[in-house]
Amino acid sequence: MLYVVGLFESRAQLAPGKHMPRFKVLKGVAHNIGHSFTSLMNYSGDDYSMGHILKFSRETGDTTLTIDFMTGLGSPESLLREPISKLPAWYSQMFWNMVKSSGSSRELLQSARLTLAYDLTRVWLDPTMNVHISPYVCNVVLVDIRGKSYSAHFAGSWYEESGLHRSLISRARKYINQFARRLFKRSTDKNSLN
Repeated sequence: MLYVVGLFESRAQLAPGKHMPRFKVLKGVAHNIGHSFTSLMNYSGDDYSMGHILKFSRETGDTTLTIDFMTGLGSPESLLREPISKLPAWYSQMFWNMVKSSGSSRELLQSARLTLAYDLTRVWLDPTMNVHISPYVCNVVLVDIRGKSYSAHFAGSWYEESGLHRSLISRARKYINQFARRLFKRSTDKNSLN
């Protein structure tokens, strides 16, 4: 069993039924938080958080978002406007919950950071949805108190959905309204015959 000087001097200091915090699980924590951040479960307002970040990135030219889980802060602020302004604090809380539930401890980490970067120089049009897609890279790097690094790397592509939803909704409303008018017209025509 590994004993970290300064944290626990002996097994007797641990509460009954408690185990030593583990380093080994930090690799899994890095993977899980990065996967959650880039997944379809990360939704804010009218779009996925990744879509909001891409939109703000295209508007400002800032291509890299960094979240420091140790402080709960993210930068630059230009990529963290409403409705995702609280994203760094929320994901930091989720990160520490993952650390604890995996059997590790905050005291074992000296740094924990997520970095998301969009490549705005590479954009392509998806012809089926008529949206512009941009590639991204997301890296999560945790460094423990011994200096060992645990990292996870994610790469993919994303697009803004908020405009797409409005477009789809407006088209759907158009057809629904036409259908409703036809039904209303038929019912009024039948009533006028009676």
